[in-house]
Amino acid sequence: MVSTTVRFSQFNASLNRNIEGQLVSDLTNFNNPNNDAATQLRVNQAKTVAEIIQRNNPDILLINEFDYAPAAVDLFKQNFLQISQNGATPVTYQYGYIAPSNTGIASGFDLNNNGATVTTPSTTGYGDDSFGFGNFPGQFGMLLLSKYPIDTANIRTFQNFLWKDMPGNLLTNDPTVDNSATTVVNENLNGFYSQAEINVLRLSSKSHWDVPIIINGETVHALVSHPTPPTFDGTEDRNGKRNYDEIRFWSDYVSAGKGSYIYDDKGGQGNLAPGSSFVIMGDQNADPNDGDSYNKAILQFLQNPNINTNFTPSSLGAPQQATLQGQLNNSHKGNSSFDTADFSDAAPGNLRADYILPSTDIQVTNSGVFWPVNTDPTFPLVGTFTSGIPGGFSSSDHRLVFADVKVGETEAGKTVVSARSQGQTTFATNFIPTGAAQSINGVNVPVGGLSGVTYDAAKNQYYAISDDRSSNARFYTFTLDPVTNVVTFTNVVQLKDANDTPFAASSLDPEGIALTSDGTVFISSEGEISANRVVEPFIKEFNLTTGVEKRSLSIPAKFQILPNDINKDGVLGTGETQTTGVRNNLAFESLTITPDQKTLYTATENALFQDGDRTTLTTGSRSRIIQYNLVSGQPEKEYLYIADPIAKAPTGGTGADSGLVDLLAIDNRGTILALERSF
Repeated sequence: MVSTTVRFSQFNASLNRNIEGQLVSDLTNFNNPNNDAATQLRVNQAKTVAEIIQRNNPDILLINEFDYAPAAVDLFKQNFLQISQNGATPVTYQYGYIAPSNTGIASGFDLNNNGATVTTPSTTGYGDDSFGFGNFPGQFGMLLLSKYPIDTANIRTFQNFLWKDMPGNLLTNDPTVDNSATTVVNENLNGFYSQAEINVLRLSSKSHWDVPIIINGETVHALVSHPTPPTFDGTEDRNGKRNYDEIRFWSDYVSAGKGSYIYDDKGGQGNLAPGSSFVIMGDQNADPNDGDSYNKAILQFLQNPNINTNFTPSSLGAPQQATLQGQLNNSHKGNSSFDTADFSDAAPGNLRADYILPSTDIQVTNSGVFWPVNTDPTFPLVGTFTSGIPGGFSSSDHRLVFADVKVGETEAGKTVVSARSQGQTTFATNFIPTGAAQSINGVNVPVGGLSGVTYDAAKNQYYAISDDRSSNARFYTFTLDPVTNVVTFTNVVQLKDANDTPFAASSLDPEGIALTSDGTVFISSEGEISANRVVEPFIKEFNLTTGVEKRSLSIPAKFQILPNDINKDGVLGTGETQTTGVRNNLAFESLTITPDQKTLYTATENALFQDGDRTTLTTGSRSRIIQYNLVSGQPEKEYLYIADPIAKAPTGGTGADSGLVDLLAIDNRGTILALERSF
C-alpha cells in the first residue's frame, strides 16, 4: 500500500453575495472592462481568494460562504482557479460537490420572536425567520472541491435533520432557568420557541455533509459543515446553543454508540461505520478559549478520543496582528498564533474559528494558517479591515487553514521501539564525580553535574548538559563503550546567547537536552525563585557546534512568575508570597523530541503554584506536560500528569522529594515514557 500526502484545506472565503444570482454574474464578468466600480471590487475579491487557493494548492478544499449556485462552481474553477492570479500557479479540481443549504429557506414562523413572520426573500427580517440565516435561499452555502474522485453514490447529507431529534439537545433540554420577570424574551429555548416551531426546526444552519473521497483506493470521509455563529441573538442564546449542537452532531457521528439516532436526507440511519477514516472540516465559529461560544462548544471535538488533535495550525501573522490591533485581543486567554479569523477588535477580537481535524488513524505531517506577517509580499492577500470594500477585506475576514496528512499505510497509534533508534535516550549520570577534571582534546576540563543526556544514533555519540549556573554553562560530547561501559569525553561546547555572548552567571539553570536532525540541540533551563533572584524558565535551541542560541520557545504565562509577585529588583522579597508559576527547582527538567522532529515535550516536576501543592508523603502533585509544535515554535497542548507521593520519609536531616524529571517520546502519536525521581 502506498502512503500519499494529501493537503486538506478549509477556507471561509466570503464568496457570498447580497443579491441572489450576483455571484454567478460576478464570476461571469471576471474580465469585463464595462464593470461598474462595485462589481469590479467583488470580482477583485474573487480573484484574491483564487490566488490564496493557488498559493496554498490544497488537494481537497472546503469553501464556506459560497452561495448555493451550481452554475457558479464551473465559473469559479474555469475563470479564476485555472487562470494564474498574479503569477501564482493555476490549480485544477476535477471533482466537486455542492448541495442546497438551509440558509434563506423560509420557515413560515416568527423565529426571532419580533412579532412579524417574514417569508419574502431579501426583505428585512427574512434571514432571522429562515431555517438558517440568509437573505435568499442558499446564501452563505458550501462548496467542496477535490483533486481525487468523490464517491457520489455514498454521499450523506443531513440538511433536514430536526434539532429536536438529537437526544439531550439544547432545544428541548435547555438547562437555562427562565427569568419570570421577562415578558417578551424567554431565556429558555423551550419557552422562546413554540411547540409548532420546535417541530420543524432543523439542526443545521447550512447543512452537514459526509462526502467520501477515494484516495489511491482508500476512502476518507470529508465531514463538512458551517455551524451558525454563537451570537446575533438575545439572552436565550439560541444561536450559541445551536452552534453547540451542530458541533456535537459530528462528534456523535464519529463516536461508536453515540450516533444511532442520526438519520440522513435519504432515510439512512446511524453514524459513521467504526474504523472509517475521516477529516472534519469547517468554519465551526467556536474558539476553545475566547469568544461567545456556548460551554466551550469546540471542546467536543478537541477532547474527542477519536479525533487527532495532536497538532494546531498556526501562523506568524496572527500574533502580529493581534498585537497591532490590540483592544480585546490583549485580554484573550488563547494563543493568538492559532487565530484563523480577523474579527472586530472591540468584540469578539480575533479568534480560532476554522478547523481541519482528521481521525486518529491519520497522521498529520504539517499544518498551518495562511496569515503572513505585514512585511511579507503576500500580506495584501489577507490585509486588514478596510472600510469601503465588500466585507472589509481584500479576500475574507477568515484565513485559509490547511493540514497535510498521510493517507494509506501509516504507523500504528502506539509503537514501542528502542530509544536508540529514535535518537534520544536517558540514563543515570552519577558515574562522573562532580567537578572531576577530564582531558578533552588535550585540555583539562571540569566534568560533572550532568543532568540530561541525548543520543546521536547516526554518529554513535551522546550529548550531556551540565547543570551549571555559572557563565561556563555547557554541554559535552562523549562516547560509551557498550561492553566495558567506558565513557570517553570528546568535546565541550559553551552555551552562548543570540549575541554570541556567554550567559551571565545565575541567569540560567540548564537541566534537559534534546537533539534535533538540524545540527542543533534544545536545552531547558529550570529557572530560579529565591530570596536572591527570580529567573524565569526557558527552552532554547542552540547550534550544536558553536553553542550559540538560535531561537527561544514561548513559555505560556501561567508558568512564569508574574511581575506583581516580586519586587522591582527581581527578587522574592521579605513578606512576599509567590502565587503563580513554577516552583523553585521543580520546573523544566525533562525534554524530548518525537522521531519525526515535529513535536517537543517538556514538563514541570511538580504542580504550578496555582495548580496545587507539591508532593508529600501522602499526596501526589499535578505536573503539567507541555507539547510544542517545532514547525511553528508554539505551545499547542498541555496534559495533566500526577507525580507520585514521596516514597520514603527523610532521615538524618536529609530532604525528601518526588517529581517528574524526564520524558521520552517513543513515537509520533503522543506515546511517552515518563521518569520520576523520589528520594
